Amino acid sequence: MWWVKAHRVHTVLSASLALFVLLLVLFQGGSVALPSLTGGATQVVLALFVPVPLVSGLALCLDTRLPAAESTAVRPVRYLDAALVVAVALVATAASAVAGAAWEDAVTGAVGRNTLFLAGLMLIARALFGRPGVLLPTAWILTVCLCGFRPGNDAYPWTVLPEPLGAPHAAAAALLMFGAGVTVQIRYARNSP
Repeated sequence: MWWVKAHRVHTVLSASLALFVLLLVLFQGGSVALPSLTGGATQVVLALFVPVPLVSGLALCLDTRLPAAESTAVRPVRYLDAALVVAVALVATAASAVAGAAWEDAVTGAVGRNTLFLAGLMLIARALFGRPGVLLPTAWILTVCLCGFRPGNDAYPWTVLPEPLGAPHAAAAALLMFGAGVTVQIRYARNSP
């Protein structure tokens, strides 16, 4: 119980999940024209931005800790943190799949895949750079918006996020990034915030 309270799972993460679901509902099918470095304006679906509050809330929960208590804890705190990450990813993937199926919107259905990719990226960056590493998922989204599209609004394969729901390379990239992120979280997570 102290782990849940110390990491503020009941407050921060529940609010992040609620905001995630609210944004799924609000942004379904919506898009916005953004400037692109490759020339002209690019139509970017708003659903690309839906995982940001959830991934940020998860990072805050993982960074909010009691270092002295966790370093001497009998329970495997790193595995509890990894279980929290997996649980959040499963809930996000299920919520986007249900919303996508309910509205017959493949873009909304792909938000779960994108959340896996961005959460894995955040976990790796957090282990490498500490707290500033949580900005990397947002930087990835901005990079995709600014230079991830060919003329005609066709996304490059490396972008992963705007790829269609059935794109096998995007699903593989998301699963690999998430798996690598969870592995890094378990093995190389920092002992202090």
